[in-house]
Amino acid sequence: MTNPERNQYRIMVVDDEAVIITQLEELLTTLGYDVVCKASTGDDAVRLARELRPDLVLMDIVMPGEKDGITACGEIQDKMDIPVILLTAYGDDAHVDRAKVVHPYGYILKPSQNDQIKAVIEIVLEKKAMERNLDDMMVGFRSQAEDRELQLKEIHHRIKNNLNMICGLLALQSMHIENEACVEALKAVRSRVVSIAKVHEKLYSSEHLDTIAARDYFESLTDSLLRSYVFPPGVELKLDCEEMELEPDKVMPVGLIVTEFLTNSLKYAFPEGGPGTISIVFSKVVGNYELVVMDDGVGLADDVDLNHPKSLGLELVRGLVAQVGGTLELSRSGGTRFTVRIPT
Repeated sequence: MTNPERNQYRIMVVDDEAVIITQLEELLTTLGYDVVCKASTGDDAVRLARELRPDLVLMDIVMPGEKDGITACGEIQDKMDIPVILLTAYGDDAHVDRAKVVHPYGYILKPSQNDQIKAVIEIVLEKKAMERNLDDMMVGFRSQAEDRELQLKEIHHRIKNNLNMICGLLALQSMHIENEACVEALKAVRSRVVSIAKVHEKLYSSEHLDTIAARDYFESLTDSLLRSYVFPPGVELKLDCEEMELEPDKVMPVGLIVTEFLTNSLKYAFPEGGPGTISIVFSKVVGNYELVVMDDGVGLADDVDLNHPKSLGLELVRGLVAQVGGTLELSRSGGTRFTVRIPT
């Protein structure tokens, strides 16, 4: 009695002996399989496999012509993704070693019992079905991941646009305020918002949503800040950042810290203009990210204390450094030098 569940499987039989082909065809038909075609050479096997796309190929190793069963097996499996079971009367190491190279799905020695052939066929078909199911699942997972990536990019794009709108509103509001201290406070807030917006801008344009190119981010951030503040004449800005990728949870606080230090130098370090230099250095040093922002300007006032900051900017920096488990140092030699170290 045939098994109706096996009718879906189409099998090609390849052997140069007509008697063997007939025996295999009868067995497969009895087991409920559809013998879709038969071939007696390797070339015919490859051609028919390409045309008919069977679910499985039973193929003898030794056949006439330049293309034997092993060579044909390699072509059929590699180019058509059709599993092949090799049949042979030779069990010597030479044939087995050659067969291993093309990785057949099964290997049956002739003569063989019908139960053995049946078992090998069922195992191979089940294995191939599992592989294809896994491939389908992986395609689905990749599609879901791509959809998720597009959604995240859209979210970053919207956040960036909303933050830029906030910056525009702050700039518009400052135009209607006469109090200079309030105008400066709004400008400082706007600079901080720009720092955050730049993170989302870079995440939106990045190939990878989980990291940001540090140098690209800092170049873009400093360009935006320099457009917001009057750059002291004769003062040069130097940016030295190693090529590295940073996670957003590291970039965000570091960007805000750079914003505070750079705006402080732009506003206070060179009251009479240059010559002078503001330097920003970001690197990886012995298990830490190290940020150094320094200038050779007039220096901070003597009463500035990092442990008891009086300004909102330094208070914010201190909080951000603590948030990422870092350390903050201040040197007043030859100007002002802030050093922040953050664990990688």
